[in-house]
Amino acid sequence: MMFKRKNWLAALLALVMVLSLAACGGGNSGSGSSGGGDAQQPSGGDAGQTAPADPAAGDLTEWEQSSGIYETGETDEELYQKALEEGATVTLYSISSRCTKVAEAFMEKYPGLECVPFDISTNDLLEKVTREYEAGSPTADVVHIKDQDGSMYLEYVANKIFYNYKPADIFAHIDPLYTETTTPLYIELTQLFYNTEAYPDGSPVTNLWQLTEPQWKGKIMMQNPLDNLAWGSWITGFCVGDEPQRLADAYKELYGEDLVLSDGCENAGFEFLKRLHANNPIFTASSDEIAESVGTPGQSDPPVGFCASSKLRKAADNGWVFAPVNLAPDTGIPAVNTLYIVEGSDHPSAAKLLVRFMMGGVDGDTSGYAPFNTLGGWPVRDDLEPAEGSTPFAEINVAPFDANEMYYNYNTVRDFWQQLG
Repeated sequence: MMFKRKNWLAALLALVMVLSLAACGGGNSGSGSSGGGDAQQPSGGDAGQTAPADPAAGDLTEWEQSSGIYETGETDEELYQKALEEGATVTLYSISSRCTKVAEAFMEKYPGLECVPFDISTNDLLEKVTREYEAGSPTADVVHIKDQDGSMYLEYVANKIFYNYKPADIFAHIDPLYTETTTPLYIELTQLFYNTEAYPDGSPVTNLWQLTEPQWKGKIMMQNPLDNLAWGSWITGFCVGDEPQRLADAYKELYGEDLVLSDGCENAGFEFLKRLHANNPIFTASSDEIAESVGTPGQSDPPVGFCASSKLRKAADNGWVFAPVNLAPDTGIPAVNTLYIVEGSDHPSAAKLLVRFMMGGVDGDTSGYAPFNTLGGWPVRDDLEPAEGSTPFAEINVAPFDANEMYYNYNTVRDFWQQLG
């Protein structure tokens, strides 16, 4: 299961960094490496550990200096010429099959460069990158993945296995909320869906707390947070940062009285999860199963269900009659698709150029981002329009994502859920 693998991964990273430091003659070389010490603790470690800021010029590692990874003002043309000199190949590991379309468009735009895409699952991608790093022979230049629990930032970026490349001209169009710890590509959500045929006047649920009421017992579908990192992260998001207060306010708005916490619940987030669990949600193995159960036409009393917003793009082909709900106080944390450049890349200029291309560039050619601009996904840039038919992201209630809060509270919230039975 993902949550078990997560701790194994942190331990492996710790071992890798210890070996690296030993090979360098100790951990106080002044090279700027953040690999030793606290940064690679697994979730549930000491709170407050953050990845280091970009080092000063005198602290750059050899690869950081030669790659210019912290340079943010290079133009596409400058990077293109450098990429041709590097060897003309860039390798992309991606969690999306759409990476093939990206590679084709990239090679069409930049003749003489080759882009080799690999469509690979999250687990396999991380294991492959980690093993390659351990062996000192990285294959990937660019990685496309989601940082759902802060581990990409606090394990991979902090340990200088992944780097956030931050092109200034593109970042100027992105909310700093999403660029503090990532190089964001696009956003997806876990949303509550209802059957529009059975409820033609709109969703029967508009506030998260309604899902804890008796009439929805056994009629709420979701995936089990104990089996899936994404869902474990989703429930964690309700219990950290400002979200508990938002939930408490939503409760009072709905019922006209203050929320009273039960034993063992330290804030409104834990209380919501406790009451949701007590309402016997139906656990399934996939969002597709949830979408089909909720959206199949001809039902008189269908369930509601939390599933990935990306299922919106499958609705027409499957004949599903469903719609997402803009819940109060929100639908939970966003799932931010992110891009990283891999430490030791032999093609850093080509990697930078590919990242810029996938983010939509600056010359009006958005063919690198187009494969991701579909219903159920939202661009992070304020100068790119979402797919036709999309609800503007600014109109959707979404919880804030804090990498540190998520990372250091993940296991606590997951254990709380497990103890509920």
